[in-house]
Amino acid sequence: MGPVLVLGNGAKRGVRRAVDETLGTLQREFGVAAVDLDGTLDLKGVDAQWVIVFGGDGAILNASRRMGDNPLPTLAVNFGRLGFLTEVEYRQLGDALERVKSGRVQFRERMRLTASVGDWRCHSLNDVVVSALIPGRLFRVSAKIERREAISYAGDGVVIATPTGSTAYSLAAGGPILDPEIEATVITPLCAHTLSQRPLVIPAHNVIEVYCKRGDPAAGLTVDGQLRRELHHPDVLHIGKAERPFRLIRVGMRSYYSRLRRILGWGGGPRYLK
Repeated sequence: MGPVLVLGNGAKRGVRRAVDETLGTLQREFGVAAVDLDGTLDLKGVDAQWVIVFGGDGAILNASRRMGDNPLPTLAVNFGRLGFLTEVEYRQLGDALERVKSGRVQFRERMRLTASVGDWRCHSLNDVVVSALIPGRLFRVSAKIERREAISYAGDGVVIATPTGSTAYSLAAGGPILDPEIEATVITPLCAHTLSQRPLVIPAHNVIEVYCKRGDPAAGLTVDGQLRRELHHPDVLHIGKAERPFRLIRVGMRSYYSRLRRILGWGGGPRYLK
């Protein structure tokens, strides 16, 4: 693989030092196209063939969104708490780079969403959340699927998640876990004020429209827990499958289901008291 774009969360402890220690190897073995640890670089104009990200899951989400329509294959080095999306720990990076150099890697495609309101548009690797601006008050937001009236959510809001994002906010709200290789979208209500509203899994090609009806309060729109704006009547938020997926570089060091067990405690047996 050719020149690499080096990204990371420079505010995260240990990231800047790790980048400094690794830059020499990266330059010698691949060539370094650019380095950005502050989130200020326009990634769409960088001439690189792949990306290495130093940080936690948030750094991966940020990189995916900033790369826009043409995300590059990305190797993620964990400096976060969960590290659910990251591939290797820093101590494993040397072995991982050897695998990248020799081509002994796999690429895993992760479906993304495109969210747009008017001229505003962005990508999401995890989820798009529409929620009440004032916590604690009953909030209503309506949604259409494929231009057909689907449901009016009453509660705290709704999470629209990718399979990757099914283990994030959607899971905490009672949504299902989807294998990341499945192409589908999860719609999970937040604190629904009725027993009839349950999480819904729909085909990835379906377009979802979310809006506030006349007289409804404004909504808060959050993308991947990072990018925020408001949604007012008569705004219509369109959410659909992005044309290009996000490609994670896998070096065979972690499996998806082992991460579920190790990080989320999934699939364990009962714990008996002695």
